[in-house]
Parts: sequence; structure tokens; C-alpha cells
Amino acid sequence: MLLRRILRLALPALAAVLALGWARTGHAVTSALVKVPTGFVDDSLLAGFNLPRAFTFLPDGRMLVLELKTARIRMVMNQSRFATTDPIFTVTGVNSTGYERGAQGLAIDPGWPARPYVYVFYNGTDGFNHLVRYTASGQLSNSAAESITLGSARQIISDIPDVDANHQAGCIRFGPDGKLYVSLGEDEQVCTAQDSTSLRGQFLRLEVNNIPATAGAQPPRALIIPATGNPLSTPDSNAKLVWAYGFRNPWTFSIDPTNGRIYSADVGEADEEELDEVLPGRNYGWPYREGLDTVLPRTSCPEPGGAGNSANGYIKPIVAYHRDTALHSMFSLGFYRAVPGATANWPAAYRGTTFWGDFYFGQLHLLTGGTGAWAESAPEPGQPGAYWGTGFRAVTDAAVGTDGSLYWLQNINTPLLTGTVGVLHRIRYTGATVDVPVELPAASRLACAPNPVRGAAELAFRMPQSAQAKVSVFDVTGRRLATIFDGLAPAGETRVTWDAGTTAPGLYFAKLESGSRIDSERILLLK
Repeated sequence: MLLRRILRLALPALAAVLALGWARTGHAVTSALVKVPTGFVDDSLLAGFNLPRAFTFLPDGRMLVLELKTARIRMVMNQSRFATTDPIFTVTGVNSTGYERGAQGLAIDPGWPARPYVYVFYNGTDGFNHLVRYTASGQLSNSAAESITLGSARQIISDIPDVDANHQAGCIRFGPDGKLYVSLGEDEQVCTAQDSTSLRGQFLRLEVNNIPATAGAQPPRALIIPATGNPLSTPDSNAKLVWAYGFRNPWTFSIDPTNGRIYSADVGEADEEELDEVLPGRNYGWPYREGLDTVLPRTSCPEPGGAGNSANGYIKPIVAYHRDTALHSMFSLGFYRAVPGATANWPAAYRGTTFWGDFYFGQLHLLTGGTGAWAESAPEPGQPGAYWGTGFRAVTDAAVGTDGSLYWLQNINTPLLTGTVGVLHRIRYTGATVDVPVELPAASRLACAPNPVRGAAELAFRMPQSAQAKVSVFDVTGRRLATIFDGLAPAGETRVTWDAGTTAPGLYFAKLESGSRIDSERILLLK
């Protein structure tokens, strides 16, 4: 049967209406083969995962993968095999009952290995959601080491009730500002998405650097509230953590590493799926808006001013599409930025693009243009039909790797989406290596290229105005090895070079100091 569905593109640049068709039997697409445009291949790297939910890269290229129901953390070596110690850890106290519950999110501290922390979000058997930090030990900077030990659990947040088996969200990622961002579903308690004190249906922004290094219970909220930049003016300690609200189940999101913009898929109830550009302090409308539609009046929590009141100022999605009677769950595949010095960077036209698709179908869409001008990409040579890619079903996480390729997890790899076997994939560019200059994030953030580096590394930073600045390089113990800039930096970009000379291979840190502002960058020095 040919299923006709309509893609609704929310911004003026996306005003054209496209008719999309999928062949299906029940909820199964007839072809699950992954197809991508000419010049790209999709590598099926490693099978044998049990319902993989999230992954993260260590700076040396090793990967950690979190499984939804088993709550195992498995380390992948060279993107091709499991480490000899497998799993390296199993998260305890995880509630695996119900369709969506389990271990949801995984991230490593951007200060790794000086801050050897692994963060996990899970639904607990105690009836609460948990954000927990574990301390890693072992060979933390050796890409060939096959064992890392996790322990010393520190609860960061452990008091968000988990009432319903659905709408868990729980994706966690660090932004370029060093803050930890957490997506929270509304737990089928629809009205809570409009309550910024509820910690449901919201994005949180957390400061994790002030938490004691020891194991222990949840700290006071004051320790995890960022000192500046909190978008909601409120005395409530929960609301001070909120970055944006009004979501239903924002279960996957990606962050642009240059400006911190969040792109999140939010699963619809009955009418529309949506992709949102998540901006600070904004209200995305649930339970009064679903995609571009106005929801019928809510008797449990009526919309202020009546259903459809435009004065409420809810933010519209950048993409929305109609649901039908089949299962649907929109995902955000990732935000592409090239990696300075990487061996498999994609062409320049892909920098700053973002992907989305549907868990149950598999057509992969590419958006280009950026804030205020997002649009479906023009057809690429050799792309499969009307889409950039097909066969992207059961996607649960994605990220750009250290080589510049886009990696993604397939939760289940069967035509009928049955069973538990998941697969790690890589979308790899097969053309000539495309090197890039340092892509500087906003403000004075420090960046390095190439990274990893052999011999000499170029460091770049940007100043909003002329000011005194110092750039130094430190080892993992905090010992200063070199000062490579110390003086008046002009407004705009400054580039300096660190010649590592005879410095031993390993992980080092560059630090930019300017007044009260401190930025840092990890540098992996190779032989």
C-alpha cells in the first residue's frame, strides 16, 4: 500500500508543501537497506548491541555505548569490536519495564581526563528519574587500553518523579559553553510542560563543575545552577535550571558546537511530529500546540486566553509533518560540523547542516540554511529518490566522530523492528579529504587545529573587544608547559602556534585567560 503523507515546513523558506510516500506493510517499511548520495557510504560497523540508546566518544577515539534495557555501558575499540572487558559497567537501579523506560542518556565531561566523569540519565526502580555522575579510573587517554572502571556514583538530580512508562526523553549532551543540557519528557502529565518548576517537558542547563568529586546524594540545587545566562527570571531553584519548556517528549537532540544552538525532535500525540530550534527561555507550546496545529481545549489546564490564543507567543517548529494511524517518532540525526585535521571530513557545503527522520520509517532529510532560513536541501547527485538517505530506521543517537564522519546507532536491525539486536553505523565521505580551518564557537572560546596533533598546533580565539589575554598550555596535572600568547589581543580573531617539540605524546590543555573569563581546549598530542 502506498501511504501518502504531507510534510509541513514551518518557516517561509520551507513554505512549499511536499508529498511524501512510503511503502509499508503494517508498520514495516519494505526495504531497510541504507542508501546515501554518491560520494558517501554507510558502513555497518558493529552489531551485537542490545537495544543501544546512546553513545559518546572519548577524546582518543574510543566509544562508550549505553544500552536501554540492560543498562550496560560497552566500550568499542577502533569502531570495529567490543573491548575485552565487556561491559565496562552496568548501571544499577534502572527500571526497564514499559516500552520507553531504561537507561536513556550518556555523556563524558569535556574536561576528560582531568575530570574523569561519565554522566548517565536513567529511569529508576525507585519511581524517580536520575542524572548520575560516575568517576572513571584506568588508562583514560590510551586509545589501545581495553578496560576503564566506573564507580563512585554521585547523584546530580534524583527527585524528578517517573509516573508513566512513556515520554521519558533523557538525552544529555555538553554544549560548547561547558554546561550539561538535559531533555525531559512530560511523563504523560501534559500540563506540567507549561510549569517551569516541574522539571518535566523541558530542557535543563546545568553547571556540573561545582559538584564535589566524591560519591554521594543529590547536591543542593544552588551547586548546579549556572552563575550566569539563566533565561528565566525566577526565584525558584528548579526554574533557574530551565533552558526552554513546553515540550512533549524531546527524546533526541543535537547541539551546534559553534554557537550552542539545540535542534530537538519532539514526538507528537495524534496530529504532528516536529523539529525545533531550541532557544533560551522560549515556550514551545505543548500541550496547547502540536507541530503547527492548535490542540483542542484542555479541561485540566485551559490555555491562557482560550485555545489558539496567538498572544501566548509559542515558538513554531522549523519542521512539522502530519501523523497517520501508524506509529511515528521523529528523531534528530545530528548537526554536522567538520573536525579540524580529521581524515574524512565532509565537503564544505555540509557544514552547519542538520538531519532528521522518523524512527519507524527511514527517509532521511537534510536541512540547510541556518536560523530563520532552514530549508530542505536541494537534491544531491545519486541520492535515493526525494530524500538524502533511506533505510535510516530505529535511529536512537548520532554524533560526528573524531575522523569527521557521522556515526549513528540503530536500535533494532530487523525489517519488522522486532528483537533486540542493534548496530553501530558510520556515514563516511569517500572523496578527497576536506580539511577545514578552526571553526570558532561564539565569544572568546578557544579552538585548536589540527586535533589530534603531531608537532605543532594552531590555536585560535576570538575577542568581542580588544583586551589583555594570555594563552598557555598545561599538562593533565595542571603544570604550565608554555605560554604562547601574553598581551593585548585585538577585537576579533587571533591565531597563535604551539610547537610541541619534544613534548611526550598525551593529553594537554590550552587555556585562554582574559579578565574573569577562562576558556580551555583539549589537545591530543600524537607521536
